Amino acid sequence: MRTALLAAAALLATPVAAATEDGSRLARVAAGVEQVASVRAVKQLQIAYAQYSEFGLWDEMAALFARDGVLEYGPATVRGRSAIGRWFRAEFGKGRDGLAPGMLHTQLSLTPVVTLSADGRTAKARFHEVSLLGGPGDARWEGGIQENEYRLEDGVWKIARLHHHAMYAGPYATGWRNLQTDLPVVPTHFTPDGAGTPFPAASATWTTADAPTIAARLARMRDEDLVRNLQNAYGYYVDQAMWQDVTDLFADNGTVEVAGSGIWRGEQGIRRWLEREGPAGLRRGQVNEHLQLDMLITVAPDGREAWARGLDFGMLGQNHQWAQWTEAVFLNHYVKQGGTWRLQAVRLFPKLRSDYSKGWGESRLPEPTPKPGYEPDEPSAFAVGALPAFPAANPASGRAVALPAAVGADPAWSAAAHTPAQAGESVAVAELERRLTVEQAYDATENVSSAFGDYLDDFDWANSSALFARTGRRNKYQIGFYVGPARIHQAEVTEYGEPRRPRTSVQVHLRTQPVIDVAPDGQSAKLRTRLFSFNSMAARAGEFQSGMYPNDVLVRQDGVWKFQHQSIDELYMTSNGYKGGWADVPDPDPRQFAPDRTPTIMDKLRTALPPDVDGATMGPRYRGFAAGPDFISFPDVKPMWFHYGNPVSGRLPPNYCPDESTCLQRAPLFRDQ
Repeated sequence: MRTALLAAAALLATPVAAATEDGSRLARVAAGVEQVASVRAVKQLQIAYAQYSEFGLWDEMAALFARDGVLEYGPATVRGRSAIGRWFRAEFGKGRDGLAPGMLHTQLSLTPVVTLSADGRTAKARFHEVSLLGGPGDARWEGGIQENEYRLEDGVWKIARLHHHAMYAGPYATGWRNLQTDLPVVPTHFTPDGAGTPFPAASATWTTADAPTIAARLARMRDEDLVRNLQNAYGYYVDQAMWQDVTDLFADNGTVEVAGSGIWRGEQGIRRWLEREGPAGLRRGQVNEHLQLDMLITVAPDGREAWARGLDFGMLGQNHQWAQWTEAVFLNHYVKQGGTWRLQAVRLFPKLRSDYSKGWGESRLPEPTPKPGYEPDEPSAFAVGALPAFPAANPASGRAVALPAAVGADPAWSAAAHTPAQAGESVAVAELERRLTVEQAYDATENVSSAFGDYLDDFDWANSSALFARTGRRNKYQIGFYVGPARIHQAEVTEYGEPRRPRTSVQVHLRTQPVIDVAPDGQSAKLRTRLFSFNSMAARAGEFQSGMYPNDVLVRQDGVWKFQHQSIDELYMTSNGYKGGWADVPDPDPRQFAPDRTPTIMDKLRTALPPDVDGATMGPRYRGFAAGPDFISFPDVKPMWFHYGNPVSGRLPPNYCPDESTCLQRAPLFRDQ
């Protein structure tokens, strides 16, 4: 009898115990979703700051701060939201709201590294700021690093402290220089492991929610990832004049509208718009960089539509002929068809087009008139110089953003920005845990990527190498791969030496425009980023370079995200000093790889510390990148590699390499394969 009663009690208790365990796991998932939302809210605050600055909306910028928020900008320390607004108006706006005609106030916020506190109520973040400022008689550069603090105030994320560390500045005519002869290193708020673990262990006491609500929030986060990837991939295809891949990204009835120029409709119209710049493929000496930056995304509650507001920042030209800066704000619309996100409408509002030699203070060029045969299908609804609206509310105040005479507001976009995600399907807890892991991986990948650039800037080889997994490998330009943190550290010190004092120069490594593909299990991710790079010196003006990290792989090792594989392809574009920019770059020295050449730092590294895997063993993948007679440098066109096919059509690019260890090799290059 006693045995029977015990057995019955056990049968009754098992479902209760399982339900309790499922409830606890569900609560932890809900807490994890809040963490991801918090990290993304911090990024949104900083992107909104940049977007409002672009149009001189000083009060909107101030509204992003907590009531007792602090602004530290150069020598100024300002406390309180109202005082911060007055400071922006006085210092940035010269006493007026908005911008005077012909003035520019572009403050790009780039390369975020965000870490969340254990209780989820505060966060820290690091950003690079690159600023294009002023106008006639006052065009100038400024830039530096922000180490900021954020906190929840009345349930909404706000900037608690924005600390801008100015590093370089200068008039456009002569270029930027270091602001100090011995440029200080701005301490990072994170460690290598901290960058790779932006989310602390979630406590089940944080919050609770039902499975359908959690599923809906995770689905919208995933949609946001895919839309961001789509837009960033669009930018890379435009860079390389891959016109068929660009048109593949659009819905069947997609459109491109350029304010003041016209509307191009459907596949044929969009292809005609693209080819107004020339046929597919880059020409020798052509520069066609279209950086997709500072993007805010809104996904509709039903997950079928999305919208994005961001900046298309252009560096365009033809060597020995011309070079231009361009800026255009985009207000884009996306639709999900057959489970795949597509571009429904690209709407561009040109803001700047200026000749490189004169800059935006002396040169304001009109948008080119399409040649016969490339005209739009119909006129644009928006005039030249139209101000693009802010359809989404200020993320801190929740109020609509007023921009006088703004156009392009989409009522559906505004409504979606204020409507919670619709409840999703009922999903098993294990599946919700998997989906959460994928979303955490997306943000952790961007964190580690940005942190790596920060450490490189500072010659902090100990920390940069600590971002690699135990068998992680780093490709060194023109040489090959070093495997493992110790060997990577040794290679960096051998090539560049230890940090030097005084610090008279810095090479800034901005890893921007990420395309991040997380594996279904959330334990690894493939990453493509642009290297938007420039140097700053005390003795002379800086200069630009542009490269690519097309085949990075990150893994979750012992709970921390690390690089497993990293490959850099540089340089796709270089400038000839500051004055010449990319408009007058000489042909490379035909003897640069002659046997009797003066050894470069790469030559010295190869001799002193041969790589673990020589780049030459990579076969076609390394053609044009290995030191030797076949090396390709600008103004010649290097092959551009991709780890992914077209995200809509699946079309594989000519240079396709999903896994650099095996894609074009007879046998795997690395022991962990």
